Amino acid sequence: MFMHHPSGPDGTIPEQDDDAISSPPPIPAQSIDESFKERARQILTHSQTVTAGSVHLIGLDEIRQELGDRWGSVNERVHVYTERMLKRALSPRDVWFRYGENHYIIVFAQADRKSAQLTCSKVMESLHQALLGHADTRRITVKTAVVDIGGGVALDTARLADLLKDAAHGLESAVPDPPPPADGTISAAEAQRPHWTEMPADTITQQLRPKVLFRPVFDVKHKVVSTYCCRTDADTARYLNLMDSFDPEREEAVFDLDMETLSLAVSTYNELYANKFRYAQTIPVHFGTLASSRRRREYIQACRMIPRVLMPFLAFELDGLPAGVPYGRLAEIVAMLRPFARAAMVILHDDAGDLSVYATAGVKGVGLRLDGREDEPHILERVQTFCPGPRKFGMFAYVDGVRNPVELEAAEAAGAAYLSGPIIGEDSEVPEHMKRCTERQLLQRSRRRRHHDTPWG
Repeated sequence: MFMHHPSGPDGTIPEQDDDAISSPPPIPAQSIDESFKERARQILTHSQTVTAGSVHLIGLDEIRQELGDRWGSVNERVHVYTERMLKRALSPRDVWFRYGENHYIIVFAQADRKSAQLTCSKVMESLHQALLGHADTRRITVKTAVVDIGGGVALDTARLADLLKDAAHGLESAVPDPPPPADGTISAAEAQRPHWTEMPADTITQQLRPKVLFRPVFDVKHKVVSTYCCRTDADTARYLNLMDSFDPEREEAVFDLDMETLSLAVSTYNELYANKFRYAQTIPVHFGTLASSRRRREYIQACRMIPRVLMPFLAFELDGLPAGVPYGRLAEIVAMLRPFARAAMVILHDDAGDLSVYATAGVKGVGLRLDGREDEPHILERVQTFCPGPRKFGMFAYVDGVRNPVELEAAEAAGAAYLSGPIIGEDSEVPEHMKRCTERQLLQRSRRRRHHDTPWG
């Protein structure tokens, strides 16, 4: 049975009795409720730090029921994904472990009962959304072990719909601008965001939490904005850039960002698809994530949760590809990603890139990311030199970071098929409906945005 013992802030495991935490799964003759009550009683009795209302149970029975015959082939992948979500959603002082075939017991170190219930329920909501394409908050429940009047253990079953209603009511009556929670719980505002996962607030500061935005892309040939690419916000990008390139912590931070990006991109599209909203979506993934066997395995496991109906609308964008990457290595990566999307692309931060290797390995497009700190003559020279290259090898060229009319005109003249950047549109938290527009209309909109951004606008 899988068990997770995260360490506390000082590197020590929270005080607990190992026998109380890692007892055998429920026996078949017992109902899961009765078994869980007995299990919770053991945990509460043997641990000096666990309090009533700290022990919770979540289950995958409804997901199993809706998946039907598919469950047998996907259940282990579902558990792998569930366990990763729990690692991300809980604080390092919390403990969780698999209980029986389809359940998990979660023991919170600090969170109060309502906050813990909400955290557990939001994990379940994310699972339902990811695996089933919908999440009925009235059916998503979490069971909490509470101590009754006689000193025994009873169960409190809470529905996510009720928890969200209570949280929203509490938010309305709260003092304006409350400080962020320090115990890893989810606030009411965060609870209603369409995220699969959230990083715990007590393990990483708000400034370091990965944040993903959607950047509009202009289709030069068809004169339409119908594609969105995921990009990090400025604070996240700045934090990663300040870390040493060879620091293992940076590799893990980038991996977390890739997982968060994939989660947000797919869960957002899932919700919009159900509302008849269609667009093309580009999902970046770093070479370091796919180069490590452990990280690659987890990333591909997450990709297997992408609903099949979304795959024709998705493309992967390989970032951080090293110079001189062997054809076999790149072809292997492209082949791994191909089952989950319509195409794989490569984004370059400089002009170096073996285009013939990219094309032979199955890459469909190559992009150039502009650095706004460079002087304009150098940017224009880079664009003019870069864009014809991919076309020679049967790939399309795109440019990210276009900031002004001169750069837009130069990129189009050089043969770029797609353009993104401030002049096309600002990054946003959700994609917008398709817009048909000419370059002239893009420039007019850009001028209006700059006007509204001024103190007198």
